Amino acid sequence: MEHDLAPISSMPATILKKIEKSGWVVLCILCVGALIMGSFSYAAGIFVGGTISLGSFRGMDVYFALLFRAETSRIRWWHHVLYGARFLALLAVITLAIGWGHLPVVSVVLGLSAPLAGIISYGAFALINGEAIAQA
Repeated sequence: MEHDLAPISSMPATILKKIEKSGWVVLCILCVGALIMGSFSYAAGIFVGGTISLGSFRGMDVYFALLFRAETSRIRWWHHVLYGARFLALLAVITLAIGWGHLPVVSVVLGLSAPLAGIISYGAFALINGEAIAQA
């Protein structure tokens, strides 16, 4: 008996894209809120933190998609180098934003929470719209 696993394997990628879009919406709302409050430096910190965290979230998605695709027979050494480079790039940009850019630490950390806020907002809207019940 054969099973069609294509819908199951494409579902996580679709959900991750929706989570990423939710994160971008939350990031834009936070930046606009900081600008309305009159703080350009906080808006810049939120934007930098959110951009690098959502970029890192996307990089993690690409890494795991590469790692678990059907053509990959075993994990290669450069898969781990790619993952480590993503993490080091994230740390370098945070260091530059806070140290060299003199952006407020609180605003950069608030921006770094954009993927988490995207996960929470996507989950809440999926629950409200009944998507979570339909997929269970």
